[in-house]
Amino acid sequence: MSTNFHFSLVRYFVFFAFIISPTKGFCQPNTFIKSYNSGNTGSSVREINAGKYVAAGSTDFYYSFHFMSMSAIPNTNLHLISTTQDGNLIWEKIYTNPGFRTFPTWMEKTADEGTIITGHMNKDIQWPPDSNDIFLVKTDSSGIIQWSRQFDTGKDELGYCVRPTSDGGFIVSGFHDAAPMSLTVFTYAMLIKTDANGNIMWEKKYSLAVRDLDTGESLPWVVQQTNDDGYILVGTTASNHAADVYVIRTDSNGNVLWANSYDHDNTALRFSLGLDVIETLSGEFVIAGSLDKDQTLNQYNYPYILKLSDTGLILDARFYDSAPVQVFQSGFSSVQQTVDGGFFFTGMGGYGGFGMQAQLLKTDANLNMQWSRSYSNDGNATIGSKSGRQTADGCYIFTGKKMNTGTIVWKSDMFGMIPCKNPGTLVELNPSIIRVAHFPTTTSGIASSSPTFLSLPALADTSTVCPLTTALLPVNLSSFTATLTKEKEVEIEWITSSESNSDYFEIEKSTDAKFFTLVGKVDAAGNSSEKKFYRILDLPQASSSILYYRLSQTDFDGARYVTKPIPVRLSNEQNNLNCELLNVSNQSISVIVNSATKSVCHFVLFNAIGQICNREMQTILPGKQQISISNTYQSSGILFLKVYDADQSVVLKISN
Repeated sequence: MSTNFHFSLVRYFVFFAFIISPTKGFCQPNTFIKSYNSGNTGSSVREINAGKYVAAGSTDFYYSFHFMSMSAIPNTNLHLISTTQDGNLIWEKIYTNPGFRTFPTWMEKTADEGTIITGHMNKDIQWPPDSNDIFLVKTDSSGIIQWSRQFDTGKDELGYCVRPTSDGGFIVSGFHDAAPMSLTVFTYAMLIKTDANGNIMWEKKYSLAVRDLDTGESLPWVVQQTNDDGYILVGTTASNHAADVYVIRTDSNGNVLWANSYDHDNTALRFSLGLDVIETLSGEFVIAGSLDKDQTLNQYNYPYILKLSDTGLILDARFYDSAPVQVFQSGFSSVQQTVDGGFFFTGMGGYGGFGMQAQLLKTDANLNMQWSRSYSNDGNATIGSKSGRQTADGCYIFTGKKMNTGTIVWKSDMFGMIPCKNPGTLVELNPSIIRVAHFPTTTSGIASSSPTFLSLPALADTSTVCPLTTALLPVNLSSFTATLTKEKEVEIEWITSSESNSDYFEIEKSTDAKFFTLVGKVDAAGNSSEKKFYRILDLPQASSSILYYRLSQTDFDGARYVTKPIPVRLSNEQNNLNCELLNVSNQSISVIVNSATKSVCHFVLFNAIGQICNREMQTILPGKQQISISNTYQSSGILFLKVYDADQSVVLKISN
């Protein structure tokens, strides 16, 4: 690895003013729902680069498990589409594995702007199904398959999730049944670690996973690499009653560090699922899932959130219900930490990940609801909202299934709204959760081969369910600034070019950009098509040398919208932290750090797609000193080293 580099220093000055443009404040996005009728259901959608989306799904939809019944469809195929920011088709690919029904379940972007896709393949026509195998497919940026892998033990294996890892390889999670129809006896959660070409490096199976005790369907298992290069695996296991969310934490080689189930109220027959998991910036785990309601009410699947410490302790738990109540609702099947430090959840949860609603929730960093949406199936748009992600313009993209036929991709505005549907909301309930320790046995043994996928003609019949519409937000924000004056006051000003249904504005401040307190409230114009100027003065009393300010706007109907926080430096010190790259090797990165004061510095190494490769923290003394951090990232490509203390940040770019 060479030492070609450049660096940029983030500096804040005494009379610093930070301006938020309209696209970075209250955005005015395009929204749409489009159906791609060569496909039948969408499983994952990702923004490959700004304004370009790729969705993966299947050409036909079937239940790979449904008790004592198998689909008569001879072939289902892998379906890939790429669209513009308006949902217009760029390209479409259909791949078949002759004799198999191929059902993709998860897709992620790769460092080369291609995709990695996993799922399962089945060729049985009768129960029990012994021939489900996991597949793993890597494509380039044009959707062309570069390589494919098939993982099999001779029994039943189903892949559910794949993610790139910090060493350039991939981690796959899934379900294995050594004796089909065993339900809870010979069933296992699985991890398969591969290199960059899909070759197995190691694989592990962990008892006791569980099937759906009513239908015999297997249940999803989702994996996420942790900041210490270990893994966290979430799914479902049998426990004191029907089944509960099950979490397994491993080291970098898949060895179990701890395993817990999280048991809910057992006064009714209930079945809870863990369907997605992330590690937060502060090192905690947030799980999205679903929890059955009492089945006698014919109402299924509360959306479900669980927040854990890095040792598995319960930090928070939230349940939600739809308002109005739906006969068959979804749970949360996706979670993402958003750019403001909060979280975004979207739902198509429940048994096997299926549901009849699109349920969306945006929270702050403490999981407090900021807004929620619940879209019922009205026959015109979607069943579910799988794989929701925040987009580069601050809005949200989803995929799923149209009621009768067709993969759908839909994009909401930054508040989860689309023009052709009227959503309900979610109501928070009080959960009761108990942590139970487990000690799963671990086995291994899986074979790998290279299946052949053939390309089929792509004949997309794309229809517009919701027309492309520019969302009309209540406020068009022209600018938002915060400036330290000579009198040591912070002058906060903002300008709107138009307002509709706007009740009032609030200014909030924080010392850490996470926890905010109210500075002041200003009445809004209500309805206006002219420029409006607003101003608040704040006399800061904080001990921190930097304060963060944000602007919120509230409608007459109570809807609230918040800008990103902007920093203001309160001291006269400048250029407090400087860094220079000294040496890069395959084992370490050395930098010269020059600091004017003693401080605690964080060193975060990450790659071009934002994956954290290493994180260290060291105390820096005044003056120059050489600091070395570990470098275990073996793949080619650009790396970034972010060095920051409480006041300033330096980013070094390292290319090889």
